[in-house]
Amino acid sequence: MADEMQELEKLKVEFETMKRLNKELLSMQENQDSLEFSWTGNLGHWFWDFPANKVTFNPMKAAALGFNKEDLPETVDFQFFTDRLHPDDYEFVMDEMRRHLAGEISVWEVKYRIKALDGSYKTYYDRGKVTQRTPEGKPLFLSGIVFDITHHENEKEELLRKNKEWEFQSRRDTLTGLFNRSNILVKLGQVVQRVNTGKVETVSLIVLDIDNLEHQNALFGPLFGDEMIREAGRVIKHTIDDSHFAGVFAGGKFLIVLPDTRLKQAKQIAETIRLSFHGNGFTEPAEVTSSAGIAEYNPSETVSQLFNRADQLLNKVKRNGKNQVMSD
Repeated sequence: MADEMQELEKLKVEFETMKRLNKELLSMQENQDSLEFSWTGNLGHWFWDFPANKVTFNPMKAAALGFNKEDLPETVDFQFFTDRLHPDDYEFVMDEMRRHLAGEISVWEVKYRIKALDGSYKTYYDRGKVTQRTPEGKPLFLSGIVFDITHHENEKEELLRKNKEWEFQSRRDTLTGLFNRSNILVKLGQVVQRVNTGKVETVSLIVLDIDNLEHQNALFGPLFGDEMIREAGRVIKHTIDDSHFAGVFAGGKFLIVLPDTRLKQAKQIAETIRLSFHGNGFTEPAEVTSSAGIAEYNPSETVSQLFNRADQLLNKVKRNGKNQVMSD
């Protein structure tokens, strides 16, 4: 007798489950025109009988994850999919579902990454809502639709990557890879501002120039001039730290911005660059040298005044025979 009662109760639960599903399918049929979606990636509708925790879905949803029908359990529950969520997406997705079930938000609408059978992740856009509740407001049935937007997300990521690359390139000098004139000046201004607000202790500026560039161009041609500029850029990048900034100011003149660097250390950096550049072999039998002026920022001065001090020291080196570095 007890077994018969249990079997009867089981049939009753299954019957109620089927009634809710049939009711939902009938409602969808009556409103078919508002439920037709032709978007790319449409994986079809899903239905979740909440009391029975039974999910009915279009097989495309599982097939997109690499599952065949025989791979699926006899009864698929909500956890079958949520257990495959990306760890970084899990809490957000579950919070949104909890909020919707509680009636705090009218629609459950999320984008998440879900693990496929081969271990890779797909990106799904899922939208659904509670369509049946008890008189007390407890959820009975939910329906929704899901889309595979992996291709779209990959295209977006690639576009973002290219945009960052284009942005990076637009800020750079094409010959050396250093910052171009406008952006190295922006960096200088930003670092000076950080000094003035106490975020950086000090900043030193090196204004470095390739000696006799116009003369070398006249003797050996502009391609050799490009070679010298390119090599100077390489030496500068190799010498400075990641926290430093360098850019082409004009022709063979470079600005090197050194945050948190005192004058003595900045002079050592400039001397290292000068010696490395002078010691390199070039394709033409030319005497290739450089000169530099170095100044440390004085909080009472403007950015222009800092630059002018370093540039005047450079000009003084040029008048005194070149191939030297000079600081205040």
